[in-house]
Parts: sequence; C-alpha cells; structure tokens
Amino acid sequence: MYLLIRFFSPIDAGAFPICLLVCYFILRTMAKKEPDPEVRSYYYRAFGFKVLCVLAFTLLTEFYFGGGDTSLYFQAAKDLQAAVKDRSENFWVMLTSQRITVRSPLFDYFYYDGYDLDLTYQYMISPANFFPPKLAFFPLYAFFGSYIAINMCFGFFALVGSIQLFRFFRNYFPSLKKELAIACLFLPSVAYWSSGLLKDPITFGSVGFILYAFYNLFRGKRMVLSVLTIIIFGFFLYTIKVYILLVLVLAIVVWQFTELNKKIENKTLSSIFTVLAFAVGAVVGLLLVRYFTSMEAGQQYQFDKLAGNVEYQQQMYAAINQQMAGKDSYFTINTGNPAAMIFGGLTATFFRPFVWEINSPIALLSAIESNLFLFLTLYFFFKRGVRRFFSLPFSDSVLLMCFVFSIVFAIAVGVSTSNFGALSRYKIPCMPFYLVFLILLYNKAKLTYPKWFVKVIDFAIPAPRKTRL
Repeated sequence: MYLLIRFFSPIDAGAFPICLLVCYFILRTMAKKEPDPEVRSYYYRAFGFKVLCVLAFTLLTEFYFGGGDTSLYFQAAKDLQAAVKDRSENFWVMLTSQRITVRSPLFDYFYYDGYDLDLTYQYMISPANFFPPKLAFFPLYAFFGSYIAINMCFGFFALVGSIQLFRFFRNYFPSLKKELAIACLFLPSVAYWSSGLLKDPITFGSVGFILYAFYNLFRGKRMVLSVLTIIIFGFFLYTIKVYILLVLVLAIVVWQFTELNKKIENKTLSSIFTVLAFAVGAVVGLLLVRYFTSMEAGQQYQFDKLAGNVEYQQQMYAAINQQMAGKDSYFTINTGNPAAMIFGGLTATFFRPFVWEINSPIALLSAIESNLFLFLTLYFFFKRGVRRFFSLPFSDSVLLMCFVFSIVFAIAVGVSTSNFGALSRYKIPCMPFYLVFLILLYNKAKLTYPKWFVKVIDFAIPAPRKTRL
C-alpha cells in the first residue's frame, strides 16, 4: 500500500491511455512508411508486446521487488519538477548539470524530498544516475506526473530503437526477416528490462539508433540527420554507460573494414589489407578507449584500473552473497586465469542462469532464453563443428560485427557482474546481436534450424492468415 500511494495516483488512469495513443500514433506513422505488410504487422505486434511488458515491469518492480532504481529515478524526476516549478531558471540548471552537488541550487529538493535514508541525493551524485531523471522530466510534465506513462515512454523509446536495429539487419538479409524480428523485437527478457524508467531502455534504444544511422551515413542517405543521431545518442551512451559505446565503435570499425575488404578482388592485396585493417582498427580502438576513458565518465574503464575494478566488484558481490545466501541470485567466477575468466563471463552472459539456479520469475525468463541460446550453439557445434563457428564470421561483414559486439560485450559484463538480476539488465544490448549471429551462422552454414526453434518462431510470429476468395 505504501508503494501504491507513493508511485501511483488516479491520474495514471487517464494519463496512461493518452500516452498509449501518442505512442501508437508515432508507431502507426512509422509503419505506414514500411512497404511490406508483413513487416508492418511485426511493428504492431511488437508494440502490443511492449505494452504488456511495461505493465508487467511496473507491477513487478513496485510490488515484488519493492521499487529499486526505478523508484529512485521517479522520485528524482519529481524533485526536478518541484525545483523548476519554484524557480524557472532551475530548468537551465537541470539541463547543464551533470550531477547533484551540495552547491547546486537543486540540492535541497533532493536532500529534503522525504525519501528513505536520503537515497535520492546520494544516488544522483553519479552523472550516469542523474541522466535518466533528466530525461524523465519531460514525460513527467507531458503526462501529468504519471508513473506508468513515464515507463511507457522509456519502453517505447527502446522499442523504436529495436525497430531501427531490425531495419538494419533486414536490409542485409531480407529473406530472414521473421527470424530477425524474433531477435530484435521479441526476446522476452530484453523487452521486459527495456520497459521502464531505467538506464537500460536508453542504452538499448541508443544502440539501435546509432547503428541504423551509420548504415544511412555510409550509403550517403539522410546525412545531416544521421550525423545528429550519432552525436545525440552517442552522448547518451557516453554519459550513462561508456563501455557500450566503446564496444559499439569497435564493432562498427570491424564491420566497415570488412566491407571495404570485400571490394578488393586481388587475394594478395586483400590479405595485406586485412592485416592492415586489423592493425589500424586496434590502434583506433586503443586511441578511442584512451580518449573516452580520459574523461570523467569513463575513468573507471582505463586499462590500469579495469582489472582492479573487476576484482573489487567481484569481492563486493562475494561479500553480499555471503550476507544474502538464499535470498538472491548471486554467483561467482572463482578463477584468476584470464582464459577461464573469459569463458566464465561468456557462459554467465549467454547461458546462465541454469535451471537449478532459478529462484524468481525474472530468473525463469532469463533461464528460458539462456537455454535457447545454449541449445542453438551446441546444435551448431554438433552439426558443423566448433571450427566453423569461429571461422564463418570472417566470411561476412555483418556476421563478424555481430560476433565482435556480442562476444566482447558478453565478456565485459559477465566477468564484472555476479548477480543474475543485474546481469539480466546489463546484457540486453548484446542478446539480439548474439541471436542474429546464430541465425546468420545457420544460414551461412546451410544448417536447418532445430524443430523446436521453428516452433518458437511460429509461436512468436504466427503466419498471416490467408484471405478466403
């Protein structure tokens, strides 16, 4: 009842339907530009699925998990609203502030907001944590302070970003549009964790927008809009989770170098260019990492600090695990061997939690997807061998990009996270890429999907009904 009073009000009953209509109108406008009627049906089906996920996320977060980060972000957005209401110049202060400090004109609104243990102020010290409430400020005003409407806005942003991701892959592989739609639009845990007032919908949606913008930019389409999109959403990623931006830049560099290499007909020159491309890519990647991590938001990802940060986080999670044994989904990767740590990180991200590690509804959702990924991967190993799993990606630029992004990202989050609940959120940007990678791998190897996977596809996206004449 406490959470019901704090975060819900009668206004939600009127504001949420209005928000749905606005989102639906935007989606309908997007769908009208799509010439393929079957793809248009994917958009509408994905929208309905997203609405269900927003409702489930809102209810489970507040009444099962007891609030969490979403509640703090919502309280912070209300604090910003109160500050701007008192003094209009606080609006500019909000836009230009990276965090809340004791000297900020906004400090009192956060420190004395009545939230337990002054958590709102303490949480907003971080620029990454202060960014979501700044974005939530706008739908908060537009929809009369409705909590569930804000969740819908964040979820809809992630949905549009996932549609952009789907468009990117479909342009390369139009014959696989149904499977690609499953990977980009209908993965349950990805849709769920990108359906509320969190960092994850922002970062996930931004990845889709950036990748599709690069696709247009490299083909000379919508140049100005593409550049603006890359700058804006690149800034979002840099502010919230800079490591996502670093991995995405690496994957895009690999993608474009491979595209250029395909145009070289001479095999000797092609081999030389490949070596040079990887050398230049490594240097560019190193320079980008050093540049981004020299700034405040990325200092924790500097090479001399990264190992220490991973070790520190593992120690913290281990301590929490001992205190909360049996109360939450904690795990550890007990090894100091780099190769074993990488394997453990990949396994944790893509294939865990295992069945015996399930202890919550969300863990069950993640386990179902993890088993799907595990069975598809093992089936390919059995039918085509491990060697082809790692050699085929080099035959296609998009396939290689998916491989690089998903594997590097999975290692990064897998070795530094020891909680399945947190990992379910952190890993969502790489999940569509890995499933797309598997789909393209099966296609390249001319391997038929397992029957159970065909049933999953048909269940998620039923075949269109034939019209009777």
